[in-house]
Amino acid sequence: METKETIYREADYKASIFNMRLLSVLCFFALLALLLNELGLFVVPRLTMFVSTFLSSAIFLTPIAVHLISDKIIKKKTSVVSEHWFKILIVVSFFLGIVIVGITLSHHALILLALPPLVASSYSQSKKYMIVVFVISILMVPITVYGSFIFGSLDRNFIKGMLTDEEANVIENRLELLTSKRMLDVFLHYVIPRLLCELSICVIAYANKVRNELTLKKQEELYKIMNDEMERVNKLQSHVIDELATLIETRDVSTGEHVIRTRRYVKIIASALMEDGKFKDILNPKTIALMENAAPLHDVGKITISDTILLKPAKLTNEEFDKIKTHTYKGKETIAKVFSNMNDEEFLKTAEEIAISHHEKWDGTGYPYGLKGDNIPLSGRIMAIADVYDALVSLRVYKPPITPEESIKILMSESGTHFDPSIMETVKRIESELIKEAKADIFS
Repeated sequence: METKETIYREADYKASIFNMRLLSVLCFFALLALLLNELGLFVVPRLTMFVSTFLSSAIFLTPIAVHLISDKIIKKKTSVVSEHWFKILIVVSFFLGIVIVGITLSHHALILLALPPLVASSYSQSKKYMIVVFVISILMVPITVYGSFIFGSLDRNFIKGMLTDEEANVIENRLELLTSKRMLDVFLHYVIPRLLCELSICVIAYANKVRNELTLKKQEELYKIMNDEMERVNKLQSHVIDELATLIETRDVSTGEHVIRTRRYVKIIASALMEDGKFKDILNPKTIALMENAAPLHDVGKITISDTILLKPAKLTNEEFDKIKTHTYKGKETIAKVFSNMNDEEFLKTAEEIAISHHEKWDGTGYPYGLKGDNIPLSGRIMAIADVYDALVSLRVYKPPITPEESIKILMSESGTHFDPSIMETVKRIESELIKEAKADIFS
């Protein structure tokens, strides 16, 4: 079931990806500003502009570099983008990079001051965190204004009638203007208007954060409703499976026990295949659970077979064996009738595949359709191994049990003919686990 933590974590992940793209855009604009300064649009000293561009670009690209190194080169199991500290790194990168750009370009970079609080509001953070971000955003205003007065691209109103353009590019001349009266004038005419703008932006950012949280909360509620419904269906599904297994057992005791044991064998084999990295496009925890839950239904079609054939303590005639074969597609039909209204298409598909294909053989000599190789569904190929293994180690009306060790040898001898050789490689690796499971169930 989706939890509040996972929902918010996914939202933060997507926000971080978007914010990294925004950082790359800011890096591009920093380089563009350098070019425009060279063309004379800005009047920032060349050395100051080069240092500013290098520092701001490096800061903007830091989270992107960390992401690429961790997730693409080192390939850690858990993405660094999902980490809490990485979200802080992104926000800090916005703060530091924009302060440098703001100092360098003065009023030309005013709009950039809106980004840090808006970026922070995209994450599901606490109110204390947002207050800290807003306070820092407010402090950025006087820092950028007074910083640009000394180092950046001056607004001519700062020094109108006091310095020439050439003199304004000399830091010593600017420092001479930083009298108490001039600092107060700058505060009243430049800092305060920008503070009001930044405060408005912080209010908008906070409203955006509240809206995001309401959206996520609604999403959480919808997920809960959906998962509660899925849990109800799963319980009903499990109950129906148990009842069908019980029904089979009343017809054939050995078959009833058989469906329970083969379920465990299917899980063991499928899990081992996933561990070995095989069938990556199919196997994952969800599909393995589907196979495990559907496995008890593989012989459900036997409820349509008469007792005289099903319980016959001797070799079946060809005609009788042909009737036994019908339990595959009869089982698929039964599953379709019982589970079609439960709105679980994945389970229905898996259960039908197992019922219809667990007697197909790798070399194409199986039934009912004579499918060959990869044309046999993976769930059916796994079920076939579990089915035969349990039949070998179990007592039947027509044969005594065979030891698990000898049964494994028989299975291996049919690799490439009856069974998928790739799966059998894994079966060979886990044979001790399968032997242990069989002994615990039957020979204990």
